[in-house]
Amino acid sequence: MRDEIIEHLEKHELIKESQHGFVKKKSCLTNLLIFIEEMINYVDSGYQVDVIYLDFQKAFHKVPHQRLHLKLAAREINGDILRWIGN
Repeated sequence: MRDEIIEHLEKHELIKESQHGFVKKKSCLTNLLIFIEEMINYVDSGYQVDVIYLDFQKAFHKVPHQRLHLKLAAREINGDILRWIGN
């Protein structure tokens, strides 16, 4: 199911280039490395950098499922996949 959703999102160009989680050849680690590189460039250029870290552990457990269902349907994810997520 995950592969079908990712395939649909990629086919319709619904995943931003900045997305790293759940994307082939990208991960939270690659996202962190890019972020650190950007912060080093800012510091090297003389800018002050403040960072706030947030923990989204178990984020999907807290997502209102009706809202998620509507957003997926709006992106034309439907059929068995949408019904499975809706349940």
